[in-house]
Amino acid sequence: MLLATLLAGCAGSSVFIPYPATAQTYRQALDTGKPDSAVKAIGSKTQSADGMLYLLERARIQQLEGRTDGSKADFDAAITRFQAQDERATISASALAASGLSLYSNDNARPYQGRTYERVFVHQYQALNYLAKGDVQGALVEVRRANLVQVEALSKKADAVDEAREKSERDARSKGLNPDSYDKFFNEMDLAAGRVKSGFQNAATFYLSALIYEATGQNNDAYIDYRKALEIAPDNTYLQKDVVRTGLRSGMDDAKKLAQQLKLPTTLSAIAPAEGEGELVVYLEEGLAPVKQAINIPVYTMTTTNYVSFPVYRSVPAPQAYSLAVNGVTHPTTLLTDTRALAVRTLKDEVWDLLVHSFLRLIAKQELQRNVTRNSQKSDEALLLGLATMIFTVATDQADLRSWLTLPGSAQVMRLSLAEGEHQIALPNRPGQPPITVQIRKGKPTLLHLTVLPGSIYSRVYPL
Repeated sequence: MLLATLLAGCAGSSVFIPYPATAQTYRQALDTGKPDSAVKAIGSKTQSADGMLYLLERARIQQLEGRTDGSKADFDAAITRFQAQDERATISASALAASGLSLYSNDNARPYQGRTYERVFVHQYQALNYLAKGDVQGALVEVRRANLVQVEALSKKADAVDEAREKSERDARSKGLNPDSYDKFFNEMDLAAGRVKSGFQNAATFYLSALIYEATGQNNDAYIDYRKALEIAPDNTYLQKDVVRTGLRSGMDDAKKLAQQLKLPTTLSAIAPAEGEGELVVYLEEGLAPVKQAINIPVYTMTTTNYVSFPVYRSVPAPQAYSLAVNGVTHPTTLLTDTRALAVRTLKDEVWDLLVHSFLRLIAKQELQRNVTRNSQKSDEALLLGLATMIFTVATDQADLRSWLTLPGSAQVMRLSLAEGEHQIALPNRPGQPPITVQIRKGKPTLLHLTVLPGSIYSRVYPL
């Protein structure tokens, strides 16, 4: 009966088929320029245990495809689920059941709840959906929500990660597990994790809110959010100019001093668009988010050596630099958000809790095997049940590899002052790709959203 219950509870989740194997279909559909096939493939999977992930994937795919209403509806549904998680004051019976199930099977049995950096992207992309519908105020609400997620996470973070690791290590030692012997399995993630300050800070959301504020004449608010973005991405040269420009325009006392520190002009006329010009702002996303891989880690209990399947990231590359040709003249993009590093840092911060849980799960499965054999009266029944339990134990020893896999690998920005009228934008390394025509308006910014994959490019223009 217990085995039947466990197996039934695993249905509709990634317990037996790792999520990346499923999501690879959607990533390939995007790369080959056939996003509609991915939307159809997801279908009713949004109602499964991994429903949150399928909503996020479908919302992102539909946005790139230009299906704004469908994307907005899916992001709204995902936001509602996030809110339900946050507002749940007590653990429900179903959550308890899922937690107990994951102890016997694996973490994939629990409904996917999302990571903080993924929540930030949800609101950021929903803001773009509002911009596509011409609703600037709706877009501002969403980027404020994205920024609030970061601010609240930062206030809670403080020393929380270090404290969580210390607690996990204490719990591990109390169960006979020596944490000191496991660092070597995760050292490969250190380089990528070290590229970001935390696993959730995203300069792109602050940049987008600042851009909208500036476009609507709210220069003080624009200055504040550009500064927040600059704190996260201090080497971004376009951001540096944005901070100085809006600071000078708002009469901020420290704007000239900052300009001098950054070796930028200290007068507004020298750094703002000239009379008759507008601005092209390119938000460029390159590649796709990294995929977790499973490794086997030895765990020693009493007199035996066992192995558990554990998620890691391997060989996570740094963001690829891009350049764009505007009317034949090449200009570089600069980094706003290293999504790959956010994903790695998030997992790195979770390692010790996951390791302890894996150890407890191993003990629970071993106890399950002993109980099944002990409670069986007939030798034939004991043999069959023991074999079934062993098969279940092996089959469900799957690392939790779930994450939002159609997110970009990184986000970059390029910003130029241009004369009013039509302009041609092209990627120099894509000779077969036709240039994108963008209409620039006097005194206004125009946002071009580019998503660049090895096999396809998606673009959308948002006049602000």
